[in-house]
Amino acid sequence: MNVKAMLSVTRPLLAGPLLWGVCASALGSCSAKADRDTTIEGAPLGAGAPVFGDDAEEGSATIIGFDGQACAGQTAGTEVAPSVLQLLVDTSGSMNQDAPGRGSKWVQTRSAVLNAIDGMPGDTSVGVVFYPNVPGNTAMPCFDQQTAVGLARLDAAGQRQQIRRAFGNQDPDGGTPTHDAYAYAVNQLASSSAVGSRYLVLITDGIPTYELGCDISGRQGNENAVDANPLVEEAARALARGVRTFVIGSPGSDGARESLSRMAEAGGTAQAGCSHTGPNFCHFDMTQASDLASGLDDALTAISGLALSCSYPIPDAPLGAVLDPTKVNLLFTPAGGQLQVIGQSPNGGCTEGWQYSDDQTQIRLCGNTCETIRNSEGTLDLQFGCSTIVR
Repeated sequence: MNVKAMLSVTRPLLAGPLLWGVCASALGSCSAKADRDTTIEGAPLGAGAPVFGDDAEEGSATIIGFDGQACAGQTAGTEVAPSVLQLLVDTSGSMNQDAPGRGSKWVQTRSAVLNAIDGMPGDTSVGVVFYPNVPGNTAMPCFDQQTAVGLARLDAAGQRQQIRRAFGNQDPDGGTPTHDAYAYAVNQLASSSAVGSRYLVLITDGIPTYELGCDISGRQGNENAVDANPLVEEAARALARGVRTFVIGSPGSDGARESLSRMAEAGGTAQAGCSHTGPNFCHFDMTQASDLASGLDDALTAISGLALSCSYPIPDAPLGAVLDPTKVNLLFTPAGGQLQVIGQSPNGGCTEGWQYSDDQTQIRLCGNTCETIRNSEGTLDLQFGCSTIVR
């Protein structure tokens, strides 16, 4: 007997809990019910969305593909996968400067980050790297390869307390060796045994003042800045290793907005409709914020939502079966609404639909689709055995 139950999965985000209904059964499957309207009428999440058969049996759903052929496949519920976040925080001397709102850039950044971590679920792994981490930043090296807090799940004993102590003990000082710190943080993140999709969150208030290897020979004229193009290329290489990079540019990063925007794009987190020349940059630009603390809260809320609610593990195939990645579909049923197929996004940019993780063990929702679904309540199911609907 196929006994079905509705489970509720709560993923607390910074703006409050996000409730997902996850359909499951004793056999690990769930289905489109025959008593609901299953015709898609202009569904926004699937361009040219197909129609589900209204006579679907328990544990299956029938798709009418773009080629007009019907296919019934097994369906299974899925839950949000855990995430791994590496926080890379600029603590150069300029972070002591006052910022719009109350207190220095550092005081407001520290408060916003700690508030964000307080709202993250326990299965999220978080680590912290500060840079520069050499007092005075006047002698070589300008960055020691060390972490402030190693990557570990937030529900591990003492992890949240370690992060809070690290931020409390940090005093801004020195220059901005962003490239050395970024390369180190990416390596730590990519090689970590922590389970989940990997994200690096860079928070900086300025342009890099050292090239890789703490080199200052590339400085232009009397300016302290060095060429930021290698950082953009580094972010692209990190993405190829499965690490996505979010970038927050605090007040003081005005002259770096274009390069920070390009870094976010290369790191796979460009915001929809963004431009490297503004006014809507591809990174989170705080340079015009009237209140830095509020702006950081909003940015970290958005990052938390994208990182913590948009990846879903693909369940193991039944014993003796082999999963065909070309025959997987993602089904979404909004609360009180009609079933929808979310089409797979072609390789490359990912703003609508979904894509596989690099190892094809997870499905990741693309930017706009993620935003839509995470702000709604509904059921996400995976269907196996029918040709994948591609946008």
